[in-house]
Amino acid sequence: MVAHHENVKTFMAFCDVTRLKVLELLRSGEQSASALQEQTGTGQSTLSHHMKILLESGIVESRKLGKWTYYSICESGGEYAGRLLKLLTSKNKESIEHAEKRRANVMSQFTIVADTSCDLPLEYLKAHNIEMLPIPFSLDGVDHKTGDWQNISDKEFYTALKNGGVAKTTLINPDTYLESFTKYAKQSKDSLYIILSSGLSGTYQSSQIAFDQVKETYPDCNIYPIDSIGATSINGLLVLLAAKKREEGLTAQETAAWLEEKKHSIVGIFTVDDLMYLQRGGRISTLAAVGGSVLRIKPVLNVQADGTLAVKNKVRGRMAALKLMVSQLKDSIASDSVLNTVIIPHTDCEDDALKLSEMVKEAVDVREVIIVSMGPVIGAHVGPGAIAVVFEAGMCREEFDKKFYK
Repeated sequence: MVAHHENVKTFMAFCDVTRLKVLELLRSGEQSASALQEQTGTGQSTLSHHMKILLESGIVESRKLGKWTYYSICESGGEYAGRLLKLLTSKNKESIEHAEKRRANVMSQFTIVADTSCDLPLEYLKAHNIEMLPIPFSLDGVDHKTGDWQNISDKEFYTALKNGGVAKTTLINPDTYLESFTKYAKQSKDSLYIILSSGLSGTYQSSQIAFDQVKETYPDCNIYPIDSIGATSINGLLVLLAAKKREEGLTAQETAAWLEEKKHSIVGIFTVDDLMYLQRGGRISTLAAVGGSVLRIKPVLNVQADGTLAVKNKVRGRMAALKLMVSQLKDSIASDSVLNTVIIPHTDCEDDALKLSEMVKEAVDVREVIIVSMGPVIGAHVGPGAIAVVFEAGMCREEFDKKFYK
């Protein structure tokens, strides 16, 4: 049965140009998720957001064929979809344009800047007006940058590592931050920066050097550098939350204060496939790495309260590691709570990420699970086959450590 929610709330839910294009494409015939992404110019997470709203409306249905997802208009929803589309694209065209303008005005209230360790899709960052600073890396002595400047795909990067390639990362230097800080200070525009953990990189220290310099020239500028005390999708989730708070109308100062408190409950649990990458980074000894590889030992790591990464458990076998990660997620939230977002970053092991996603959905009530590719910034240190689960726990990280690692 189609849900006929012809009210203001439903109308606003559909007030989005991209979502209207998706609806038009669906009415033209069955479309695969990949085809919809290509024709609308969206990424996986952005399309998933739009499809969630369309599915909840009761006029769209989905089905799976292997690992592929297909969407179509419900048999009983075709007529309603047509009327809705006609309504929104004719009588309410001005309302749609007004909603888009209002969203653009909200996003321009202050600037959110992330570095490329956040591992969010470029499509999302651009759609939500989030600036990005690239963290440089090298592969076999050749310098590269991540993000828009990246001239090697994640797939190519991890293939190179599997073939014996050596990758190294470097921090963002103070001059890069100084240039960015100065740009917004000159415009008298507030800016908020979400930065790779000071416990893992010197990047945050670079930002502080630049911050002190720009404050001397522009003492009244409002710049808020946030030490994420995290990496990869911990940073990504903080960026998502910051964008949401901005859209709710919070100022840069209010959003920064909120993030400073919230970041302590964002938990990231990892496992890796090749122990030698942890050995190179000093996380485990050479003997432990060699012995663990022979015995199929898989470490389970987490990002600690100070933003450093530590091995907390060792289990035998990949599936045992994934089960432990899900178990810790489940036991760190209230039994009756609903998680808004879980992010699963991975380094070229999408099948395991899909498997982990299903395990999470079976274990807890979650509104959204986002799978992303972990880029070279963190991937260089964990190697191919690494996977994590990132979420907002019902406790701070110190309490999480005490609960699971006595």
